[in-house]
Amino acid sequence: METIAAEYITCVIEAAMTMFFCLYVARDLLRVRMRILAPAVALLAIAGSAGSMALSAWLSAWLPFSMDTSTVSLPLWFAVGYFSLRRATHERAGGLLFILLLSVQVLHVCRSTTYFFYGLFSPGMADGAYCWADIPGFGIPSVVLTFLLAAFCHGLYKKLRGIDLRGYLQLWFIPLFFVILYVLQTNIYPLGSFTLTNGFRLLISLCAFVTYSQMVSAIAHAAMAARETETHTQLAHQLDLQRARVDDLESHAEEMKRIRHDRRQHVQVLRGLLEKDEVAEALAYLDDYEDSMASAIRPPLCENFVADTLCRRYETLAKQSNITVTMNVALPKEPGVSGSDLAVILGNLWENAVAAALDAEEARRFIRLRIQTQEDQVLIRMENGYGGVICQDGERFLSSKPGRNLAEGVGIASIRSMARRYGGMAAFDYTPDTFTASVLLYPRTSGTFCPTGIGV
Repeated sequence: METIAAEYITCVIEAAMTMFFCLYVARDLLRVRMRILAPAVALLAIAGSAGSMALSAWLSAWLPFSMDTSTVSLPLWFAVGYFSLRRATHERAGGLLFILLLSVQVLHVCRSTTYFFYGLFSPGMADGAYCWADIPGFGIPSVVLTFLLAAFCHGLYKKLRGIDLRGYLQLWFIPLFFVILYVLQTNIYPLGSFTLTNGFRLLISLCAFVTYSQMVSAIAHAAMAARETETHTQLAHQLDLQRARVDDLESHAEEMKRIRHDRRQHVQVLRGLLEKDEVAEALAYLDDYEDSMASAIRPPLCENFVADTLCRRYETLAKQSNITVTMNVALPKEPGVSGSDLAVILGNLWENAVAAALDAEEARRFIRLRIQTQEDQVLIRMENGYGGVICQDGERFLSSKPGRNLAEGVGIASIRSMARRYGGMAAFDYTPDTFTASVLLYPRTSGTFCPTGIGV
């Protein structure tokens, strides 16, 4: 009776601490209150431990060879933990698998620590049946180490989520590798010395958690480098805007200087015509003069300086390359989107459209742009001809530019990032001869904008 009771209490403690680990790591994501989760955890630990012990006893009686029978019940615990966490957090599958595999490793660390000290100080307890002393023997390392590793892993997972875990959904393969290595070493290739065996298991676990720490640090540095690249891109667009503005001012100054110089000549001509009472000729001369002035001075596309400057600049570049440009731009001076963010979106749209249209057949070299505001939304739609070749991997569009080696297009990724920042979306579609980019933004003056970049 002592053996069964001691083993059962030990199993309940391990199960409860493993579930505590999962909930602590995912505590920022919980959608269910702890006063509801705590009884569920207790009930699952009590009932699950009984079921696990029953399965282990049945396997021990029927299997013709010796093995760690708790390994067999591990997939069942894993499945129950996955669906329970999914219901409590609504986290993505990759993140849940990562947390659950970490919890399995923590369980292995706690058990290996107990067996390691048993081998050093009390070898008889390691080989004998469960007794009352095993409850603190297994329970104390389980409680202490689980608390410490839960705090450590919570920090790692928080960093991953801050980086945007969607880009790293396959990271759970790494803890899976270490779990498989531990199971294989335990059941297939145990070492001769009991103490050495568990020391080796602890070394595997130490290497695993050092690997996770270095992995998260590397990903964090890569994310920081990506953010710096995006910042540099925004600054480059701002610099281009300033240069374009200076060029416009210089052109305007030269035009005004020419107009002032020519004004005297036009006045003299009109004076001469009027002195001869040639009013009809004077009026015809004025009409011709107004037409020439209208063609020399282009009216602004819209009130927004960034959109007007960028669109006019790229329109000129496109027309110089024999690309037909059609624009309908209606954007207020303060649309609720910062100038730098708008420059990134429009600049990348224009660059991609001009580059693609240049590869199209001459009859299909066109760009059509429409920008409008509607019910606290900014809608941008860019259509352009292209050469008929699209490199795509799922939802990702791969760049075909020289030197990019079919990597994901930076421009499209930047547009999507900016759209998410304003709680909106960016969609890209194509037909055999037309590529369409559609961007929806919720301005910051709108109640639907979230600082986190997630629409509500």
